[in-house]
Amino acid sequence: MSQARMNENGIKGMIILAMFIVLSLKSCMLRAQSFSREAIDRKIYQRVRAWEDSVKKAKPHQKPVYLGGELSLAFPQSDLKSKISQLNGLRMSYIGTNLAGVMGNAIGKLKAQAGLYYSEPSVPYTMTMLQGGLSASVYPLRLKNRTYHRFEPYLQAGVSYQQTKYFGTYLLSDQGAQATPYNYSTTEQPLLGRTGYTQMNMAAGVEYQLENNNDVFIHLFAEVGYGAGINATTSNRNFAGTTVANPMWVSVGINFGIIK
Repeated sequence: MSQARMNENGIKGMIILAMFIVLSLKSCMLRAQSFSREAIDRKIYQRVRAWEDSVKKAKPHQKPVYLGGELSLAFPQSDLKSKISQLNGLRMSYIGTNLAGVMGNAIGKLKAQAGLYYSEPSVPYTMTMLQGGLSASVYPLRLKNRTYHRFEPYLQAGVSYQQTKYFGTYLLSDQGAQATPYNYSTTEQPLLGRTGYTQMNMAAGVEYQLENNNDVFIHLFAEVGYGAGINATTSNRNFAGTTVANPMWVSVGINFGIIK
């Protein structure tokens, strides 16, 4: 083989070797960049996950606001005091439902409610009662340490107004000729009068926190309460002096809503 051919082959070999070295270096650089990008992406992902976990852990320790409603079944009872002999000393028992709006935080709640009640069959006379009220509740176990419990007791104070309608014919015979004519063939009893009663209320109860996550709450509850009269009004002189004594109630229900 001539010297020129050998030199030519040597040059080609060097070119091929140089190209191989360049390609190898390029491949190593790409691998290093890929590894570096994966490492950076992994670090970013880990930091995002850590931030999300810290937010989830911190959220229950913030100050949540509860907004929702309440539906309950109530059983009010009271004693009547009246100049009307048929009503004086009568033990009243009602059954009815309450609808309420609720706003609260971790240690308590405010509630505005309205209810409609009917006298139970054990009461000899037909009566209906409308009630509206405002109340505030506090969770005593959360006052020092805001720890949530499956069963959460609470104390409640508030004010309410009751309007009672009295139906029947027991006053017609006493009024004699002054009585409004009544058709005894109908089953609908006439309205005899109304009374209004404002009272302060105290209650105690317990909630079973069925659901209480970061978005919604569902609580079942049962409570018992007592009232004390503040003021009484009547619609006519026949019911003058008719008041309520020893009012109390038992109610069970559910409150639900969202957490903001």
